[in-house]
Amino acid sequence: MPLSRWSKRHKKTFGKKKEKWDGNFRLPPKPECYYTKVDGMCRWCGNTILNEDGTINGRKHWHDNCASQYMIIYHSREQRAQVFRRDSGVCNHCGTSGGRWDVDHINPLVEQKGVSPDNIDWTYYSMKNLQTLCKKCHKVKTKSETHLRSNVKDKRQKSRGTGKYKINKFIGESGRYNINKFIEDKDE
Repeated sequence: MPLSRWSKRHKKTFGKKKEKWDGNFRLPPKPECYYTKVDGMCRWCGNTILNEDGTINGRKHWHDNCASQYMIIYHSREQRAQVFRRDSGVCNHCGTSGGRWDVDHINPLVEQKGVSPDNIDWTYYSMKNLQTLCKKCHKVKTKSETHLRSNVKDKRQKSRGTGKYKINKFIGESGRYNINKFIEDKDE
Protein backbone atom coordinates (compact mmCIF):
# COMPACT_ATOMS: atom_id res chain seq x y z
CA MET A 1 0.00 0.00 0.00
CA PRO A 2 1.43 3.39 -0.89
CA LEU A 3 2.51 5.50 2.07
CA SER A 4 1.31 8.73 0.47
CA ARG A 5 -2.28 9.43 -0.49
CA TRP A 6 -3.58 10.65 -3.81
CA SER A 7 -3.44 14.42 -4.12
CA LYS A 8 -3.80 17.12 -6.76
CA ARG A 9 -0.16 16.62 -7.77
CA HIS A 10 -1.11 13.21 -9.24
CA LYS A 11 -2.51 13.49 -12.75
CA LYS A 12 -6.02 12.21 -13.41
CA THR A 13 -5.48 9.73 -16.23
CA PHE A 14 -8.29 7.18 -15.87
CA GLY A 15 -9.87 6.66 -19.28
CA LYS A 16 -7.45 8.97 -21.10
CA LYS A 17 -5.81 8.07 -24.40
CA LYS A 18 -2.46 6.31 -24.29
CA GLU A 19 0.48 8.69 -24.33
CA LYS A 20 3.46 7.97 -26.54
CA TRP A 21 6.58 7.23 -24.50
CA ASP A 22 9.27 9.88 -24.96
CA GLY A 23 12.16 7.46 -24.28
CA ASN A 24 12.99 8.85 -20.83
CA PHE A 25 14.70 5.92 -19.10
CA ARG A 26 13.99 7.42 -15.67
CA LEU A 27 10.22 7.16 -16.27
CA PRO A 28 9.47 3.94 -18.17
CA PRO A 29 6.36 3.58 -20.34
CA LYS A 30 3.13 2.70 -18.59
CA PRO A 31 1.46 -0.64 -19.43
CA GLU A 32 -1.46 -0.85 -21.87
CA CYS A 33 -3.94 -1.51 -19.06
CA TYR A 34 -2.96 1.78 -17.36
CA TYR A 35 -5.24 3.64 -19.78
CA THR A 36 -8.27 1.39 -19.20
CA LYS A 37 -11.85 2.60 -19.05
CA VAL A 38 -13.07 -0.55 -17.30
CA ASP A 39 -14.10 -0.30 -13.65
CA GLY A 40 -12.73 -3.07 -11.45
CA MET A 41 -9.64 -3.67 -13.60
CA CYS A 42 -6.19 -2.96 -12.14
CA ARG A 43 -4.42 -0.22 -14.06
CA TRP A 44 -0.98 -1.78 -13.45
CA CYS A 45 -1.34 -5.55 -13.90
CA GLY A 46 -4.62 -5.64 -15.88
CA ASN A 47 -6.28 -8.25 -13.65
CA THR A 48 -9.74 -7.82 -12.17
CA ILE A 49 -10.05 -6.58 -8.61
CA LEU A 50 -12.30 -8.82 -6.54
CA ASN A 51 -14.16 -8.26 -3.30
CA GLU A 52 -13.85 -10.77 -0.47
CA ASP A 53 -17.01 -12.53 -1.70
CA GLY A 54 -15.54 -12.98 -5.20
CA THR A 55 -17.52 -10.27 -7.01
CA ILE A 56 -15.82 -7.57 -9.07
CA ASN A 57 -15.02 -4.42 -7.13
CA GLY A 58 -16.09 -1.63 -9.47
CA ARG A 59 -14.89 1.12 -7.13
CA LYS A 60 -11.19 0.23 -7.18
CA HIS A 61 -8.70 0.63 -10.00
CA TRP A 62 -5.56 -0.67 -8.27
CA HIS A 63 -4.42 -3.70 -6.27
CA ASP A 64 -2.55 -2.54 -3.16
CA ASN A 65 0.78 -4.04 -4.32
CA CYS A 66 0.35 -2.66 -7.83
CA ALA A 67 -0.35 0.83 -6.48
CA SER A 68 2.84 0.65 -4.41
CA GLN A 69 4.92 -0.47 -7.40
CA TYR A 70 3.51 2.32 -9.55
CA MET A 71 4.15 4.97 -6.90
CA ILE A 72 7.73 3.77 -6.31
CA ILE A 73 8.54 4.01 -10.02
CA TYR A 74 6.80 7.25 -10.93
CA HIS A 75 6.83 9.33 -7.72
CA SER A 76 10.19 10.02 -6.05
CA ARG A 77 8.60 11.13 -2.77
CA GLU A 78 6.94 7.73 -2.39
CA GLN A 79 10.17 6.00 -3.41
CA ARG A 80 12.13 7.81 -0.68
CA ALA A 81 9.42 7.07 1.91
CA GLN A 82 9.40 3.34 1.10
CA VAL A 83 13.21 3.07 1.13
CA PHE A 84 13.42 5.00 4.41
CA ARG A 85 10.80 2.70 5.93
CA ARG A 86 12.86 -0.33 4.88
CA ASP A 87 16.40 0.96 5.66
CA SER A 88 15.68 3.53 8.42
CA GLY A 89 18.05 6.00 6.76
CA VAL A 90 21.16 3.87 7.42
CA CYS A 91 23.80 4.12 4.67
CA ASN A 92 24.20 0.79 2.91
CA HIS A 93 27.94 1.38 2.48
CA CYS A 94 29.39 2.96 5.62
CA GLY A 95 26.52 2.32 8.05
CA THR A 96 26.08 5.93 9.17
CA SER A 97 22.62 7.16 10.03
CA GLY A 98 20.91 10.37 10.96
CA GLY A 99 22.35 12.56 8.24
CA ARG A 100 21.43 13.53 4.74
CA TRP A 101 20.95 10.57 2.44
CA ASP A 102 20.01 9.64 -1.12
CA VAL A 103 18.12 6.78 -2.69
CA ASP A 104 20.48 5.03 -5.07
CA HIS A 105 19.84 2.47 -7.81
CA ILE A 106 22.24 -0.44 -7.30
CA ASN A 107 22.15 -1.18 -11.03
CA PRO A 108 22.12 2.32 -12.56
CA LEU A 109 19.08 3.34 -14.59
CA VAL A 110 21.37 4.66 -17.33
CA GLU A 111 21.75 1.03 -18.45
CA GLN A 112 18.12 1.25 -19.61
CA LYS A 113 18.85 4.24 -21.84
CA GLY A 114 18.03 3.53 -25.47
CA VAL A 115 16.16 0.30 -24.71
CA SER A 116 12.90 -0.19 -26.61
CA PRO A 117 9.67 -0.28 -24.57
CA ASP A 118 9.30 -4.02 -25.21
CA ASN A 119 12.78 -4.82 -23.84
CA ILE A 120 12.74 -2.79 -20.62
CA ASP A 121 14.04 -4.72 -17.62
CA TRP A 122 11.58 -3.82 -14.84
CA THR A 123 13.93 -5.09 -12.10
CA TYR A 124 15.82 -1.78 -12.47
CA TYR A 125 12.77 0.01 -11.06
CA SER A 126 11.98 -2.38 -8.17
CA MET A 127 12.67 -1.93 -4.46
CA LYS A 128 15.33 -4.67 -4.66
CA ASN A 129 17.41 -2.34 -6.83
CA LEU A 130 17.16 0.60 -4.41
CA GLN A 131 19.46 1.33 -1.49
CA THR A 132 20.14 4.12 0.98
CA LEU A 133 23.50 5.89 0.67
CA CYS A 134 24.77 8.89 2.58
CA LYS A 135 25.66 11.89 0.43
CA LYS A 136 29.40 11.12 0.59
CA CYS A 137 29.07 7.46 -0.45
CA HIS A 138 26.53 8.32 -3.14
CA LYS A 139 28.94 10.85 -4.63
CA VAL A 140 31.73 8.22 -4.74
CA LYS A 141 29.46 5.63 -6.35
CA THR A 142 28.08 8.07 -8.90
CA LYS A 143 31.61 9.18 -9.82
CA SER A 144 32.61 5.54 -10.34
CA GLU A 145 29.72 5.13 -12.82
CA THR A 146 30.55 8.10 -15.06
CA HIS A 147 32.23 5.85 -17.61
CA LEU A 148 28.97 3.97 -17.94
CA ARG A 149 26.99 7.11 -18.76
CA SER A 150 29.53 8.21 -21.36
CA ASN A 151 29.64 5.03 -23.39
CA VAL A 152 26.46 3.09 -22.63
CA LYS A 153 25.29 3.56 -26.22
CA ASP A 154 28.55 2.14 -27.64
CA LYS A 155 28.36 -0.91 -25.41
CA ARG A 156 24.74 -1.57 -26.30
CA GLN A 157 25.52 -1.40 -30.00
CA LYS A 158 28.45 -3.81 -29.69
CA SER A 159 26.62 -6.48 -27.76
CA ARG A 160 23.23 -6.52 -26.04
CA GLY A 161 23.34 -7.22 -22.30
CA THR A 162 26.97 -6.29 -21.61
CA GLY A 163 28.08 -3.58 -19.27
CA LYS A 164 25.87 -4.69 -16.39
CA TYR A 165 27.16 -5.20 -12.89
CA LYS A 166 27.45 -8.53 -11.18
CA ILE A 167 25.54 -7.93 -7.99
CA ASN A 168 27.62 -10.41 -5.97
CA LYS A 169 30.74 -8.38 -6.87
CA PHE A 170 29.01 -5.02 -6.52
CA ILE A 171 27.64 -5.69 -3.05
CA GLY A 172 29.81 -7.47 -0.52
CA GLU A 173 28.87 -10.55 1.50
CA SER A 174 27.76 -8.28 4.33
CA GLY A 175 25.03 -6.91 2.06
CA ARG A 176 26.60 -3.47 2.17
CA TYR A 177 27.90 -1.59 -0.87
CA ASN A 178 31.68 -1.84 -1.19
CA ILE A 179 33.41 0.47 -3.64
CA ASN A 180 36.45 -1.85 -3.75
CA LYS A 181 34.29 -4.66 -5.12
CA PHE A 182 32.81 -2.45 -7.81
CA ILE A 183 33.74 -4.32 -10.98
CA GLU A 184 32.12 -3.96 -14.34
CA ASP A 185 31.53 -7.27 -16.06
CA LYS A 186 33.33 -7.05 -19.39
CA ASP A 187 33.64 -10.79 -19.99
CA GLU A 188 30.02 -11.57 -20.83
